[in-house]
Amino acid sequence: MHFTNKQLIFFAVLAALLLGSFSSMAQSRKSDRSGRNSEAAIIDLRNGVSFEISPHTGAMGGSGIFGLRASMNYGTLNMEVSIAQAIGQSANLYPLTVNGLLNISTRGKLLPYGLIGGGLFLTKPTNAVGAGTVSSMGVNFGAGARYYVNSTFGFRVEARQYLTNVNNRLEDTSELVSFQEISVGVTFMLR
Repeated sequence: MHFTNKQLIFFAVLAALLLGSFSSMAQSRKSDRSGRNSEAAIIDLRNGVSFEISPHTGAMGGSGIFGLRASMNYGTLNMEVSIAQAIGQSANLYPLTVNGLLNISTRGKLLPYGLIGGGLFLTKPTNAVGAGTVSSMGVNFGAGARYYVNSTFGFRVEARQYLTNVNNRLEDTSELVSFQEISVGVTFMLR
């Protein structure tokens, strides 16, 4: 199997996020057992339900992407709704997804997580005459981290892999298509 440079960069970012997540989780557990370092825990997701709104921007392949994520935090698990627009040369992609996030750490300034979800991917050609919007169902998975500056504001970085099946009615074939996204943004916590 041959990987492109973009795919290798995506997997490197994903691996770095996961390694950082495990390091943060180990540090959080050490702080909890010793009883020290409790003042560094700006965010504690174990204290009831909270809500997050996260505008983001980034890159998907060679295209720019921007969007908005809204989530409900239930401690270790989050439920998230995400909408975005990837602006391409010949078409724009609109992934509308519902995701489940697993918070690897629930307490501290740095909160890493893994995610999996699915949804609807709408593709709208921009320069084809008479071409309509193509819709397909797909899945996405990835990892990310949120770093909180204070109890309501923080930064977010994330890497995602999107998979969808696209049908070609002219040639009567279908093709599995994958997209990689790397995004950064801010996050606002509401209680």
